[in-house]
Amino acid sequence: MAKNKTRSVSEIRADLARNRAQMADSVSELVEEVSPKNVARRGVDSAKSFAASEFEAAKATIKDENGWRTDRLMVIGGAVLGVVAFVITVKSISNVRNRSLGDKAHRAIMSIGE
Repeated sequence: MAKNKTRSVSEIRADLARNRAQMADSVSELVEEVSPKNVARRGVDSAKSFAASEFEAAKATIKDENGWRTDRLMVIGGAVLGVVAFVITVKSISNVRNRSLGDKAHRAIMSIGE
């Protein structure tokens, strides 16, 4: 059977003071943890480290210990050139279509006034 230990008022007050101090420290840590400035800083740090690791991974695919991998650089260059050619083609087709539609609309408007 456990002894029934009675605590004095001063012991209870000391326990309460210790618990209040621990609670205040915990609340301060929580406030510091969730402050917008610290959350933003952690997000920026995380994004920077992610970008750096992804850049290194991408660089490793086109550059090795022997230098630049020209075969992969040529593939990337070809892909970029293909995208640019596609965009130019679509833009020119769009301009021709818009111009012919504009001409038709202009002619239609002009014919109303006659």
